[in-house]
Amino acid sequence: MQDEQQQQQDGGEGATVGGSLLSDIVYEIVSSPVNLALVCIISFLLYKISKTRQPPATLPPPPPELPRLRRDFTLAELKQYDGTQPDGRVLTAVNGNVYDVTKGKAFYGPGGTYAAFGGRDASRGLATFQITSSVSDEYDDLSDLNSHEMESMREWEMQFKEKYYLVGRLLKPGEKPTNYSDEDEDTPTDGSDVRKRAAAAATAAKSADEPARTEAATSGSTSSSSTGATAPESQGDAAEADKAKSE
Repeated sequence: MQDEQQQQQDGGEGATVGGSLLSDIVYEIVSSPVNLALVCIISFLLYKISKTRQPPATLPPPPPELPRLRRDFTLAELKQYDGTQPDGRVLTAVNGNVYDVTKGKAFYGPGGTYAAFGGRDASRGLATFQITSSVSDEYDDLSDLNSHEMESMREWEMQFKEKYYLVGRLLKPGEKPTNYSDEDEDTPTDGSDVRKRAAAAATAAKSADEPARTEAATSGSTSSSSTGATAPESQGDAAEADKAKSE
């Protein structure tokens, strides 16, 4: 009986000593800013180590790249490419040109900030900074926009030219589409490519005419040389004939 009481007393004293030691340690950490900072740093390092040992999360594979489109669109045809169709392609028109904005689907696709422009003519909305109220099913010739709004739309169009592929033109009512060939470039048709091709054709034509001009110039110089050489001889013969007659 006495032994049991002694064991209980020893156990109580041990628990008291252990609790007191733990309390002292906690007090030392909390009371010292340096110790508290060290504990925070150690905890952070342990968290980072455990985080790096976890297997990396597998990312979903990127969607397959869609084939390029090269054609003109009416408003009704353009409306079919708003990102809700099976292939998820998104097209939008700016200032008469249609661009493939599929890689910006987070903005122009379903649920995006500019989803109202998907499959639509975004010209007026970009010019006036009005998204939903600017969308219309009728062709918009933008004739009522002022100079400031037109300039704003052109600035947006420059960004579209830099980021997205040109698909074709937005057709006016009754306008016929263009038949594009495989050699057509995927850049906006602002006339620069036409001028470059015309300049290249003129250069080629000039190069082709150069041998003929050189030959003609050579023939002309030869004829002049021949004429110059025989003229004095002819004059001498005439003088001899006149002398013979006088005699």
